[in-house]
Amino acid sequence: MVDDDESNRESLRRRLERRGYSVTVAANGQAALNCVAAAAFDLIILDVMMPGISGLDVLKQLRAVYSPAQLPIIMATAKDQSENVVEALDLGANDYVTKPLDFAVVSARVRTHLQLKQSVDRILALESNLRMRNAELQRANI
Repeated sequence: MVDDDESNRESLRRRLERRGYSVTVAANGQAALNCVAAAAFDLIILDVMMPGISGLDVLKQLRAVYSPAQLPIIMATAKDQSENVVEALDLGANDYVTKPLDFAVVSARVRTHLQLKQSVDRILALESNLRMRNAELQRANI
């Protein structure tokens, strides 16, 4: 969870942790980039408006490395005009929620994107296993 407002970060962190999620918080864009460089994450909730590096700039940097399937990113902001939504989605955001955050909506979107990521991860693992088995069969038939 990346947000420059401590009360927003802590409130969402507590509520997500009560649902069984492990949550790391970052107070700004640079801290978020540092966290992602140091550890693997399954999903990011990223505030758009932050001092220093904006959420959209963080999104751009993360999308240069991670696809939407590898690292789902849900943008969170008080901005709800369609051009802001379109900009975030065009930059590779998986989803968009507006502040004040409706926790039921955030929770549902987090759950959905984590399930999608798990499905993609399973498919990739199965494909990898299939390639290995095919290689073994090919070697056995030579």
